[in-house]
Amino acid sequence: MAPGQHRSAERIAMKDYRLEVASSFIHPMWLRTVAGREFEVVVANDGGLEVEGERLRFVGDALPPGTAVVLRVGRWITCVTAADRDEAARQRAAENAARLAAEHAALNRHRDEALAQAAELNLPFRWSPAIKDVLSGLSESSWGDGRNRSTVEHILLLEPLADGRLTRDAGDFLCTARSGSNGKRWSSGAEGSVAVDGDGQPYPAKVTCKTCLKLAARWRDR
Repeated sequence: MAPGQHRSAERIAMKDYRLEVASSFIHPMWLRTVAGREFEVVVANDGGLEVEGERLRFVGDALPPGTAVVLRVGRWITCVTAADRDEAARQRAAENAARLAAEHAALNRHRDEALAQAAELNLPFRWSPAIKDVLSGLSESSWGDGRNRSTVEHILLLEPLADGRLTRDAGDFLCTARSGSNGKRWSSGAEGSVAVDGDGQPYPAKVTCKTCLKLAARWRDR
């Protein structure tokens, strides 16, 4: 990366200033001593800087005496003002805090939606959210926990159900009887599918299977 350029990740327009050794000879030991390091120095009254006993001078644009700088020695000798460096750090911290706050709020919003949904379902049997292993699996495209982008949360019956022509056994999904495609293959554990809110507290995951929700609607107003 050439002098005067900075990665966009800094999210601040920091200007790099180019410097060079003031003497006509650069001692190899000095280069080995400072290479890859960062130094905080102040521009001297004569407009130069001193690093590890070697005088440096600006090439092109210069900073006024008394300016605190952060100097880096790499392919080039460059510096940025300490004020720019500090502002970049402050901006990164603020952006990180805002991102974490947004994630926290989103997780809590998902929790509230899941709990509100569970209260509205009004199901006449004990149940738990769960996923189908046979559909989710642990493939390369999965998230490593039996889920992937297409995974949905089903209503898993924890006790038998007989409501007219709708019958299910404990261990069935509401959307599919055991004789169907789901069988007993679900891996959410005895407690069912659990999500966590912004404070790391667990709660039952929100049901997202459209067929399960359609069948569950029959009990909503009973």
